Amino acid sequence: MRTKLIITANGTDRKGIVSEIASIVNKHNCNIETSKMVRLENEFTTLILIDAEHDKKELLSLDLKKIKDLKIQIIETKNNHPIVYKNKFHLFINGADNEGIVYQFSNYLSNIDINIEEVNTKIENAPISATPLFMMDIIIGAKKKINLKELTAELNKISEKLGVEIQLEKIN
Repeated sequence: MRTKLIITANGTDRKGIVSEIASIVNKHNCNIETSKMVRLENEFTTLILIDAEHDKKELLSLDLKKIKDLKIQIIETKNNHPIVYKNKFHLFINGADNEGIVYQFSNYLSNIDINIEEVNTKIENAPISATPLFMMDIIIGAKKKINLKELTAELNKISEKLGVEIQLEKIN
């Protein structure tokens, strides 16, 4: 029987980590389906969704945990049928770096029953002034119909309070 597993791994960044993980996954005849990998400061972290034979989970886990200086966790997904949202949007937020931006937007979206599927944030220096600029890129979805004008108006109210700009685009 096949199952979906999520591997999380983190540790001090060094060359070859991705290759080591992929080699072990391949050795156990598993397939990497979706992954996110990133270096934050000097740390490497990854989330990997794999398709595997259910009976290979323990051996896979033992081999992955042999990788030097890497913390590994493997969980089995509870449902092999992903939620499909009829209404998906891409929300871009950027502006002055202030505390609470992620909280204010995520809290609002949660309160109106909109799910956040993916978030990416970063800080970059403005070209001329070198002032820190916060950038957030969010994929959101909902099962219910969303009024784009109303959502944009409410998000604009939050953005004005926080000194950031938003752009909301429907994803087909």
